Amino acid sequence: MVKSNRGISIIESMVCMVVIGIGFIAIMQLSAFSINSMDRATEKNKLNYLSEMVMEDMIGDPDNVARYGSFMKTCSYSLNNGSNPYQKMQDKWRNKLEEKNQIRINNKDKKMPCDNLDTKKTFVNSGANTSGKVNFFTRKGKQKKYLGVVVK
Repeated sequence: MVKSNRGISIIESMVCMVVIGIGFIAIMQLSAFSINSMDRATEKNKLNYLSEMVMEDMIGDPDNVARYGSFMKTCSYSLNNGSNPYQKMQDKWRNKLEEKNQIRINNKDKKMPCDNLDTKKTFVNSGANTSGKVNFFTRKGKQKKYLGVVVK
């Protein structure tokens, strides 16, 4: 009896290619998800840093804390160039928040897209205890960072 040596058929090779293709697609989706997760984590860390910086500046100037409540930043950007300490601090905040939207592509600084729902605000409630709040909305207003402390 003579056995015939046969190779794999076209159907078997096509099934193999489909299985390998599904594996590559899964790996690509996993890597895209992990990159997006890292971007979100980086953005959250920056917002934590910036909100703590704003609160520390407000706590550091308790005599003028009521004047810090007027800060708001959206996509439009302009400096006050003020001479008062609270105006200088607000200009510093605007600069830092603007840096957050900068990316570097081909050795050129470019601004990331900004949405009008991405707002950064400070609130000050005066009373027996003066308290300050920072609200940062990013990612088209979907992500929120809130920090509040009693200033004096």
